[in-house]
Amino acid sequence: MSFITSRIFSSSLPVSIWNALVLITAITGLVACSSAANKTDKAEIASATDSTASTSKTDSASGEVRVSLTQAQYTVADIQLGQPTARSLSTVLRANGAIDVPASNLVSVSVPFGGYIRKIDLEPGMRIQKGQTLVVLENPDYIQLQQDYLETKAKLEYADLDYARQEELSRENVNALKTFQQTRSNRQSLQAQLAAAAQRLAILRINPATLSPDRLTRTITVPAPTSGYITNVPVNTGRFVTPADVLVEITNVEHLHVRLNIFEKDINQIRLGQAVRFGMGSDASPIHKADIFLIGKSISADRTIEVLAHPDDIKPIFIPGGYVFAQIDVKAQSLPTLPESAIIGFGGKSYVYILEKKEAQPVVYQFRQIEVRTGVRENGFVAVSLPAAIDPAKTPVVISGGYSLLSKLNNSEEE
Repeated sequence: MSFITSRIFSSSLPVSIWNALVLITAITGLVACSSAANKTDKAEIASATDSTASTSKTDSASGEVRVSLTQAQYTVADIQLGQPTARSLSTVLRANGAIDVPASNLVSVSVPFGGYIRKIDLEPGMRIQKGQTLVVLENPDYIQLQQDYLETKAKLEYADLDYARQEELSRENVNALKTFQQTRSNRQSLQAQLAAAAQRLAILRINPATLSPDRLTRTITVPAPTSGYITNVPVNTGRFVTPADVLVEITNVEHLHVRLNIFEKDINQIRLGQAVRFGMGSDASPIHKADIFLIGKSISADRTIEVLAHPDDIKPIFIPGGYVFAQIDVKAQSLPTLPESAIIGFGGKSYVYILEKKEAQPVVYQFRQIEVRTGVRENGFVAVSLPAAIDPAKTPVVISGGYSLLSKLNNSEEE
């Protein structure tokens, strides 16, 4: 088509006009090529600028990871630098255990005389006070016990009168001494029977002093022997219970303690009065405090020894049987530490970032990622072990903003 057109133009146009058209076409082609070249140069410049603004790389030979920030990025990340400082921290022994109560605070309520349960309004977890009615029991035998007491009391009153009469006659030698002795023996027997009957009524919490024929009762109440919480109610209304049956189980939580299981190889590090920090299952760290007051003298089948500690404060979350994890302060020593905010956890390891260098034109901060070993944590600080090649006194460490560096590394790797 171009060939045909050129022939047409060459045949119909003068030579001067044809030369002018050729010159215009050549100039247009040169302008288009120049524009494309300029766009390519700008793209390369922009790419180079972005690379200078923020870079990250891994040295394949040494495995060292570095990340660089411009001044603007450094300011936005709010990077703060510091050095490890020596602090007195306690070396700890870690242990597991549970919240426990002494045997004297675990109460199983039963009755010495059986009966039918007529009323019981208890549920596990209920708070009760000492003396509060737990169960109402009914049994005809309760009436018989009261009857026996009243009958014995009446017989004793007659025996007292007879004893006084026989004593007077014996003094005047009217009756034989044998009769007086039989009267005295009978009176003493009745006194013993009355005292025994009174004790049986007292066990049922029936007051013998106020008992009379018109105040007999076929029911008794069972009061709470201590304050605490109901932990088990194995009976129900209408059931006949015997002295061997447990009606209610109560736990008094006023004297809880922490029971720890210490391995046999570590027991020589434990002593009375040692400080313990412990946490419950929902706690992220051991935030509660206690002191060791008892060290066991027997070894269990798993080669552990029980150690008991008193909590400083009793908290509502302390539930008997609840799992605890604890740290026992073994000894205090001076260790290099960093704020917990300086430790960056990633991939199951702990890292810190150190400032390697700062370039002036343009301002660029270059950081290196260092893996560290952490130790004791206390009051917001954590003991760290830096590589031997790092001089803690001369190497600035990122103590705030480290996760911004980790995020920049991860984003760079994805790109």
